[in-house]
Amino acid sequence: MIIGVINYGSGNFLSVWNALERISSKISNIQNPSELKKCSHLILPGVGSFGHAMAKLKELNIIEALQEELLINKKNFLGICVGMQVLATEGHEMGVFKGLDLINGKVNLLQADLPNGILPHMGWNELTGMDNSPLFKNIEYDATFYFVHSYHLVCSENVKAVKSFYGQEFNAAISKDNIHGVQFHPEKSQLNGLKLLKNFLDL
Repeated sequence: MIIGVINYGSGNFLSVWNALERISSKISNIQNPSELKKCSHLILPGVGSFGHAMAKLKELNIIEALQEELLINKKNFLGICVGMQVLATEGHEMGVFKGLDLINGKVNLLQADLPNGILPHMGWNELTGMDNSPLFKNIEYDATFYFVHSYHLVCSENVKAVKSFYGQEFNAAISKDNIHGVQFHPEKSQLNGLKLLKNFLDL
């Protein structure tokens, strides 16, 4: 097993790397499309905006190779935060930007029905429907995970979804065959986050 962490300059790359080092020694820093082939599992970290993340992936010339590894070679994939959002067809953040189009859907602004409409959603939240995803195996139903986001992925196809709530219900995690995404940051979610990463590596 080799876990490839795609390094396109995302601010949480190092924290994801450090979390993975606690559960595996077989990690690879991926900055070239040819390096994807050696990996059994691929992780795409992400913080910041949808459009910026897609622009950086284009700079690496990695998009077509990544799509091939996921759709044809069926490599196990985990997108984290913006890394989950770019799975969508398009993102609506400071414009409209084309995504990886691996999940039919759009990334929209949270419509937080809260006093003063406070965004971003930042802090610890519980989830519902964890049984829908293999990522949450042996994780307690009242576990909390750490979120920092203002946008969320709205799917227009059937996926296995785990939900959370911040002014509105939203997809906290999705799974479609070998493709998985989490809106929260497992690398910042302490023991439960490490359990989730270990579950992903066990797929």
